[in-house]
Amino acid sequence: MVANVWAQSAANDLVLPEKLLPELDGILKTAVQQSPTMLNRALDLEVAEAGRLQARSNLLPSLNGSISYFKSNDTTKYLYSNTPASNSSNSYLVTKTPYSLVLSQPVFYWGQRRNLDRIGAIQLQISKGQYRDGYRQLAQQLRGSYMALILQKISLKRAQFYLQYSQSQLKEQEDRLLKKEISDAQIFPTRISAEQAQIAAERVAYDYGNARASFGRLAGIGEVTDASIPDTIPVATYDAANFERLLADFIAQKDPPTPEAEVLRQQIKVENLNLANAKTRLRPTVSASFGLTRDQQNNLYGQGLNYSVASVYGGFSLNWAIFDGFASRAVVRSTLAGRRRLENTYLQVTERLVQDAQTQVKTINFAARNMAIYDRMLVSNEGYLRTARDDFKRGVRSEAEVSQIQLSLYDSEINAANARSDYLMKVGEFLGTIVGDPAVANLPQS
Repeated sequence: MVANVWAQSAANDLVLPEKLLPELDGILKTAVQQSPTMLNRALDLEVAEAGRLQARSNLLPSLNGSISYFKSNDTTKYLYSNTPASNSSNSYLVTKTPYSLVLSQPVFYWGQRRNLDRIGAIQLQISKGQYRDGYRQLAQQLRGSYMALILQKISLKRAQFYLQYSQSQLKEQEDRLLKKEISDAQIFPTRISAEQAQIAAERVAYDYGNARASFGRLAGIGEVTDASIPDTIPVATYDAANFERLLADFIAQKDPPTPEAEVLRQQIKVENLNLANAKTRLRPTVSASFGLTRDQQNNLYGQGLNYSVASVYGGFSLNWAIFDGFASRAVVRSTLAGRRRLENTYLQVTERLVQDAQTQVKTINFAARNMAIYDRMLVSNEGYLRTARDDFKRGVRSEAEVSQIQLSLYDSEINAANARSDYLMKVGEFLGTIVGDPAVANLPQS
């Protein structure tokens, strides 16, 4: 599959998660060699390489040898019509050791063997393209999972803070209950809230731990500690002109370089070669053969004699399937229909890819505007919390009020991180569509 150089260079101007989170960039590079997903895809690539060699073998000579060792009980009879009394028979054990060595080479097959070799090369190229696209999909999945871990870390901090807040509120209410200032019915909601906060904190911590373990397995990096996860997703920038320029360049291409379109183009080539082969099924073929055969027998006629016949030969053979019950005609029709179906699918895919890219640029714009709103709300809440803490120091606000504002700030952090994650993921999806994801550069060049 042809690398999309222009898209990758232009994509360097866009902000992706690994640019904002350097630790993620190292994980993406490590995943090439250590991720179980990529290890399996490397095995798929190895299978394709073996298939390529197998297809290549159609053009190469074959050498076959055989040797046998067996004993037989032979009976010899001599029959004389004039003097029956002279008839005789004799049985004896014979040891036979025949062997042969034959070299064969296809000479003229109307291009069938060469076409099979080309098909093998095309299938290998398809596998290499699928390997690269498989890594791109893994990189996108790792980006989403890594940012999800950051969101869970923020959520855990909020849950733990809310638990402390609920417990402090419960302690105050318990003190008031001891002083008979409130009744058991009045403290009941506070106790329930504290218990629910405890359950929520434990659940978030448990889910966060499982998510770290799952991410470590997916990336092939082992244990992922809490300290290795950043506290937040940094602010991302957005430049609409970059996306519009990439979109315009992508639409201007006659043949989109996307993996889906490239696979269809290669499959059409395969069908063309299959069609060429199908049209030659009833044509004669020529092969060359060179061989050595030897038939060795011991104890010939029971007389202890050795008998051997050796033959060294070489020549050409012609094979011709003259009539196959119209099977060849059916194969040609089937192959033609398959090629036309692929061509129709390719036309639909190219039209859909343009629409998908346009839609993705539009959704990126929506996500960027939404992200900007939540970023502004976060800045506002951070300023509000600073003011509230100053008011608390002056005795204007209570500690409970400051805690409530702190909880609101945690919510703003989660909302802002969610919006940034959504925007960054949409950027990655768009770059994947136009074959401009820089993460593919982490793969070894072949």
